[in-house]
Amino acid sequence: MSTETKTVADLDLNDEHITAGVGDTLQEAARRLLTVPGGILVVLDDNSKVKGVIGYKQLLIAIDKEVNTKTATCGEYMEMDFMEIKLTEELASVLKSIRKRSPQAVVAVDENGDFSGYFSPSDYKESRAIVKSLKRLKL
Repeated sequence: MSTETKTVADLDLNDEHITAGVGDTLQEAARRLLTVPGGILVVLDDNSKVKGVIGYKQLLIAIDKEVNTKTATCGEYMEMDFMEIKLTEELASVLKSIRKRSPQAVVAVDENGDFSGYFSPSDYKESRAIVKSLKRLKL
C-alpha cells in the first residue's frame, strides 16, 4: 500500500449530504437538509451533474431577503464555488488542490463527471490522517 494507491474512492463519501434538483424549491431544500444535520445539499441537474451546493447559510440568506421559499428554486440560491474531484485521484494531490483553492465545497465525480459523493470536512481530516500515516510508515 502506498500513498499513490489511496484514492478518493477509498473514502465513504455517502454521508453528510443529500441531493436536490436545480428546479426544486427552497422549501424542499430545507426539508431535505434537515435530515442531514450539519450536512450540505448538493444540487444536481437532470443528468446527475453537480451545479451547486446549498448549506444553511444560503437558506438563511434567502429567508433574510424574504423570498417565497415555496417558489424560489435551489438553482437561484445555490453556492457555485465548489470543486470537483475524481474518484481515481490520489488523496495527497486532492489535499494539495483543496488547500490551494479553498472552495466552499468539494464533490466527487465518476469518470463520466456524474456526482458520486460529497467530500466533507471530516473526509478531509480523515484523508490528512491517512496520508500522514502512510508517509510516516514510508509506504
